[in-house]
Amino acid sequence: MGLIDSDGYYTNTALLLSDQCEHSIKCAVFEGTDKTRFKTRRGFYGSVFKQLENVYEYISLINNVHADFIGLERVEHFDYPEYAIREALLNAIVHRDYDYSGSIIINIFDDRIEFVSIGGLVKGITLANILHGVSQSRNMVLANVFYQLKLVESYGIGIQRIMQSYSGNSSPGFFTEASSFVTILPNQNYSVQTISDMGAEDKVLRLLREKKK
Repeated sequence: MGLIDSDGYYTNTALLLSDQCEHSIKCAVFEGTDKTRFKTRRGFYGSVFKQLENVYEYISLINNVHADFIGLERVEHFDYPEYAIREALLNAIVHRDYDYSGSIIINIFDDRIEFVSIGGLVKGITLANILHGVSQSRNMVLANVFYQLKLVESYGIGIQRIMQSYSGNSSPGFFTEASSFVTILPNQNYSVQTISDMGAEDKVLRLLREKKK
């Protein structure tokens, strides 16, 4: 599995999988659609497996479900497709650049979730390549461990499936810089919340905050 080197010492990948993992994930929940006011924040530590499980559970707690009725049938719609959350979180953990000590950042707003992973795309790979299914991990040993555990498929279809998991007018966004990769998952029920829960004055104030002018 590549967890022990030729001299019998544990590798950096083994450290990531252990309870002594030095990296972390930080989650922040904000009020509204910007970073003006925190609702809560929390850090997750330990093995990357533990972080994966605990962060997914944490995000699931805020993934509200809204119900509609089609005839006599009750149809439920989550704010965020569960597959999209899972895949965005896995991508952030498996493909981040562990040469940097900074944390993976997850920002949760009323209208979206942002997954900010340290490290841009592997040299020579573009965002267009990724969107078309090209798969190239910078952490081959770590990716193989996750593949052996059936957590990832290693066929380059994760981002395509994130996009397919959305329906209607909302669609996820992907942005890359030299040292970061950002996945944005929109809240599918955000418009439902604003119409049903907000008065006219609140709607106008929110619109002014979003448009800035």
